[in-house]
Amino acid sequence: MKPITNLTTIAAVLLIVCISACQPAKNQQEDSAEVAKEANDSTFTERDDEKDADFVVNTVASNYAEIKLAQLALNKSSDAKVKELATKLEADHTKILNELKEYANKRGIAVPMEETDEATKDITDLSEKDAKDFDEKWCEVLEDKHQKTINKFESRIDKTEDVELKNWIASTLPDLKGHLEMIKQHEEAVD
Repeated sequence: MKPITNLTTIAAVLLIVCISACQPAKNQQEDSAEVAKEANDSTFTERDDEKDADFVVNTVASNYAEIKLAQLALNKSSDAKVKELATKLEADHTKILNELKEYANKRGIAVPMEETDEATKDITDLSEKDAKDFDEKWCEVLEDKHQKTINKFESRIDKTEDVELKNWIASTLPDLKGHLEMIKQHEEAVD
């Protein structure tokens, strides 16, 4: 009987391991930005603070995406000017990300550790473009992302009561607008 008991125990352990392995961890299922927003919702009780925290979460996630998109262009593009722009975007968005994470840390704002799931899908779709279409599509995606970011910055600067955040937005907006103009110029060149 002992061999049957051992066999049953081994089978039970294997079944538990298989079931556990087939179920992804909760953190892998949830979007990092959504997890951060939920944490901030329970931390901040004032509506203005919640809105500022949401802005920070969205901007951090967006910058992770911008950095990955820049890195993608550095690896995939064959256009020297696109690579030059990608190098600048990677450096500038890394700086923006670090500044914002420092601000969030001072304010006790939870931030995501990566881009949103939607941005990941966009990056994956773009990475699958052939070399001929990549540069043009990359410019289109970056133009759209920068325009949306600028709109969010302009909206938040008028609404936030946090002087430090307001000043940071005001100092960052010119760089984002400069990026948008450079992207538009590159987009015209690769059409």
